[in-house]
Amino acid sequence: MAVTRKQREHLRDLMKDIDIAMFTTIGQRGFPVSRPLSTQRTEFDGEVLWFFVRGNSPKAAEIARNPRVNVSYASKDHNAYVSVAGRAALVRNRVKIRELWNDALKIWFRKGLDDPELALIRVRVNTIEYWEGPSSTVGKLVGMVTAAVTGRDTAMGESRMVRVRKVPAKRAARKPAAKRSTKRGAAVAKRARRQR
Repeated sequence: MAVTRKQREHLRDLMKDIDIAMFTTIGQRGFPVSRPLSTQRTEFDGEVLWFFVRGNSPKAAEIARNPRVNVSYASKDHNAYVSVAGRAALVRNRVKIRELWNDALKIWFRKGLDDPELALIRVRVNTIEYWEGPSSTVGKLVGMVTAAVTGRDTAMGESRMVRVRKVPAKRAARKPAAKRSTKRGAAVAKRARRQR
């Protein structure tokens, strides 16, 4: 299911002023690991996010082991928060790197486009969840009072989920629990009979 033009424009507006996102991978020991990364200034198409990285970085190795990632954006000033879940891949395509490059990146990549370890992370978006509420101080105050009086927390803002890609469910690799427990029970009974 593709993101509609209206949804894409709305999400682009929510994310456009948030330069730094928290990029979360699954670390070597199976726990989430987050670090700040700057999203590249490309027009968000509703399906892909891009980040510059070093190809030999720990996050690149983590993505190679487990491509499932989360990217979180937060703007306290605009009272907007976006969480993007997707699958990441390391991209070393020099044409794409040149297309997205800007000289401000030399702060992190001193050799610029000549850096042999310069790479991109492409995140293909699966779902986007976002929350937004009143951004002005008065709006926040009115929302809090309304929520307190009415008991409706929606007065503080709204939350929406946008599913971009359908993820196929994995088939169970093991037999149903009932069958396993029956076999286990039979084995225990057989051992008990032998011991008599």
